[in-house]
Amino acid sequence: MSTATNLFRKNVTGLFFGQVSRLAIQAAYFVVLARMLGSSEYGAFASALALAALAIPFSSIGTNTLMLKNVARRAESASAEWRRALAYTLGGGITLSLLLFTVSELVLPSEVTRLAFLQITLAELVGLKLVELVGLLWQSLGKSVALIVLPNVLNLLRLAAALAVFLLWGSAPLELWASIYMWSTLPLGVVVAVHTTIKLGRSRFSIVVGRKELREGLLYSVSMASQNVHNDIDKAMLARIDSAASAGVYSAAYRVIDMAYAPIRSVATAAYPLYFKEGELGLGGALRLTKKIAPIVVIIGLLAGSMAALLAPLAPVVLGQDYVDAVDVVRLLAPLVLLRGITFLAADTLTGCGRQGYRTLTQIAVAVVNVILNILLIPSIGIMGAVISTLACETLLALLLWLRIWFARQEKGPSRELQVTIDESPLSAKIRE
Repeated sequence: MSTATNLFRKNVTGLFFGQVSRLAIQAAYFVVLARMLGSSEYGAFASALALAALAIPFSSIGTNTLMLKNVARRAESASAEWRRALAYTLGGGITLSLLLFTVSELVLPSEVTRLAFLQITLAELVGLKLVELVGLLWQSLGKSVALIVLPNVLNLLRLAAALAVFLLWGSAPLELWASIYMWSTLPLGVVVAVHTTIKLGRSRFSIVVGRKELREGLLYSVSMASQNVHNDIDKAMLARIDSAASAGVYSAAYRVIDMAYAPIRSVATAAYPLYFKEGELGLGGALRLTKKIAPIVVIIGLLAGSMAALLAPLAPVVLGQDYVDAVDVVRLLAPLVLLRGITFLAADTLTGCGRQGYRTLTQIAVAVVNVILNILLIPSIGIMGAVISTLACETLLALLLWLRIWFARQEKGPSRELQVTIDESPLSAKIRE
């Protein structure tokens, strides 16, 4: 595993520094956006992003992760796999954006117009997905530069757009910002997708996804969708059930926690191609990789969570007095940094050794529990209901995934372990949190 370990160290170092620079840009963008929109319209914007996130995994029916897996194994298939994934990403993203446009009035708070929501979904389901697809392709070929640079370029464009609006007008209605948001995202996705297509050259490819790959791709999509429900449904439900202002405060606090999680995300991104290779040996191989990176994840989780709680009182100073209630929310959500790290270790261990089916079913079950808890708690205790639901469900998800690993380790004999892995599902790609 020495070559894989060296590759991991090289990639995690590059991705970590990429995350540091991205974190600085995202922090500046977050501060400008929160001040420009105010807590109410920021909450409405966050709820629209959350609903778009629920649809994102289905825009390509998993062909992005199939591309990653296939190219990681056979580099010569890169051009054909890229073209197939690109076709599904473009077609699926546009189709889903139009479908969401037709039902937007039923699910969104009144502060979000249908036109604004269409622009936001096009930015997320098409522009952002194209940028991510390019990064995944080059990472599968062993080149992580695109994965490091492109998100920073995208965040810089968004920061520049928000800063220009803020300096010119001080504040802006959500409908105007939605339009600017789309035009600061979509062109970059198109440009990098065209550039990648030209660079890979022409090749014959089939747009058809076989039954076996379709099943695998849908597993990826459902797994990621349930994870997005787990992460984002509370924001949308707060805006709909309680108020857009509450959703704004909660979303701001959650964004702080998400930024604190960034170093662990670097580790996860660097490690996930290795789970393909190590997981071919079964659960034992995937666990050996997990044991190597677990101490890093735990230490970062403890430090980053503690730092977020310690710096929480700065939220209203930096973001404005609209966000004074975010201080307590950040402190309460601080353990989520470590919890998410523990969850990712278990989830990717299972995915790497071909147990994606269990991971998907577990994430679906926990997402359902999350929705139910939010329905029960938000009407009576508002933001605190979302906080309780988030912490409880993240703990439950980690527990269920690690229990599956523990029971699997009790199975007798290494040959049995390998046979179960082969029978359950094909080797799976990493599903990003």
